[in-house]
Amino acid sequence: MGVQSDPPKSLYAAPGNDADENMQVRDQLPPKTDEHGYQINEQPMGTKRRVKVILMGAGASSLNFFKKAEEEMENLEMVCYEKNNDIGGTWLENRYPGCACDIPSFSWKIKLWSHFYSYSPEIWEYLKSIERENDFIAKYIKLRHRLEHVEWDDDAGLWRCKVRDLEKDEVFEDSAEFFINAGGVLNNWKWPDIPGLSDFKGKLMHSANYEEGYDLSNKRVAVIGSGSSGVQIVAAIQQKVEHLYHWVRSPIWITAGFAQTWAGKNGANFRYSEEQLKYLSNNPQKYLEYRKQIENELNQRFKFIIKGSPEARLAREYAATEMRTKLNHDARLTEKMIPKNFNPGCRRPTPAPGYLEALVAKNTTVFTDPIKTITPTGFIDQDGTPHTVDVIICATGFNTSWLPRFPFIAHGHDLRSVWGTENGVTSYLSVGIPNFPNTFSFCGPYGPLGHGSFIPLIEQWTRYIFHAITKTQIENIKSLTPKLTPSLHFRQHADLFLKRTA
Repeated sequence: MGVQSDPPKSLYAAPGNDADENMQVRDQLPPKTDEHGYQINEQPMGTKRRVKVILMGAGASSLNFFKKAEEEMENLEMVCYEKNNDIGGTWLENRYPGCACDIPSFSWKIKLWSHFYSYSPEIWEYLKSIERENDFIAKYIKLRHRLEHVEWDDDAGLWRCKVRDLEKDEVFEDSAEFFINAGGVLNNWKWPDIPGLSDFKGKLMHSANYEEGYDLSNKRVAVIGSGSSGVQIVAAIQQKVEHLYHWVRSPIWITAGFAQTWAGKNGANFRYSEEQLKYLSNNPQKYLEYRKQIENELNQRFKFIIKGSPEARLAREYAATEMRTKLNHDARLTEKMIPKNFNPGCRRPTPAPGYLEALVAKNTTVFTDPIKTITPTGFIDQDGTPHTVDVIICATGFNTSWLPRFPFIAHGHDLRSVWGTENGVTSYLSVGIPNFPNTFSFCGPYGPLGHGSFIPLIEQWTRYIFHAITKTQIENIKSLTPKLTPSLHFRQHADLFLKRTA
C-alpha cells in the first residue's frame, strides 16, 4: 500500500499554514509590485530603453551625430530644429567674397577637394551631399523651425520645448529626455554700433548675410572689421573695386597660413590640377602620406602657443618681419597693426594671403581710428572729412558669449542669467553644464579650438555624448548632470593652462 505524501510547498508557503492555504499561495503569480510601488522591469539585463534627443542646429555637428547614431546607437529617437531653409550652419550662411576654411581640407576629410583651402560653397556642398545620401531632412530635420523656450521638467525627466514653425508662424511643444546644442557660436551675427548706420542709402551687407554674387566691380566699397571675415573679404575684392576703405582699430597678427609648407607661393591658396587629383585618387598610400604630412605641420603649430617657448619667440619674430615686409614698411600701419603685448596664438591665428598687400595698394585707404558717423551716401572720418561709397560691408563678427537667445531653464535657473554674471561661465569639458541635466553642447565654453580642424573635435564630442546616453539607457537613469565642484575644478585647470599660453 502506497504512502500518500503531502503536496509540495511553494517557496512562498508559510511554515505554520495548513496544506490548502499553502497550495493557494503556491498557485499565486509572483508579485509585480511591492507595498511601496517598486516594480521589477521584465526585460533582459543590458536592454537599452528608448529615449529621445532634440538637437538645435543642422550643421556639421548634427549631421555627424545622425550618421554615427544610425551606425552605433539603439532605441534613439532624434529630431533637429533648424532656423534656416537648409542644412549647413555657418557654411550655408557665410558666402562673402573669399570665404574659405583656414584649415587644409585634406586634413579633415578623405575627399578630393578642388582647392588647398576649400571655399565655402564647396564645403557646404560636401555637407549637403551627406544629408542627401542619408535623407536626414526627411528623417530628422525640421527646417525653418526656431526654438523659443526650453525648460527642464524634473518630475518627468524631460526637456520641454516651445518651437516656432517659421513658415506657419505657429508655436508648438515638443519634449525629449535629452537636449543637445549643436548650434555653434558663429550664427548670431551682429551689426556694429555706429551712428547713422541705418541711414545709409547704398548697399549695406553683413558678411554673414552677404548677397552671394553681388557685383562689386568698379564700386567704392567700405569694409568694416578686420577679423577673420574682414581680412578674407579685403584680400578677395581689393583688385576688383574702384576704391576700398578699411578700418584696422586694434593690433592683429596676420600669420602664415595653416600648413603653409604645402600651400601655394607665399602661403596662397591654390587649385589642384586634374593630374594631381588623379594621382591622389589612384595612389591611396601617397594620399595618406600627404594627409599625414599636412596634419603633422598643423600639430607642430601648437608649440608656438606655449608662452616662453623657443617656437613662440620664433613665431613672433617671423610674423612681425612678414607683416612689415608685406606692408612695405609703412610706419603708420606697422605701428598700429603689429601687436606689442601678446604673441601669435593668443587668439586663433588669422591667415590671410593677400590681405596685407591689399592694405598698401593704391586704391586702398586704411583708417586706424573709428568711423565718426555713417551718412546716407557714405561716412565721415574722425577728421571730419566726408567720403562717398556705394557699398558698406560689415564684417563685424558674431555674439560668441554662449548665452542662449531664448529662456533655457533648469531647476528655476535661466542659463542666460547664470552665465551672464562675472565668472559665471562654467562647463564640464566644454560638453556638460553643471546643474542642467541631460544636456550637452558641441564646443561649449573652454572648448579646445585653437590650431586645428573642428571636424575631428565634433567626432570626439559625439562619442562622449553617446557614452553618456547609452549609460542612461542601460541603467535606466532618469537624468545625469555634471556636479558643480568638478566643473569648477575643470575651469580652474583650464584657466591655469591658458595662462601658460600666448
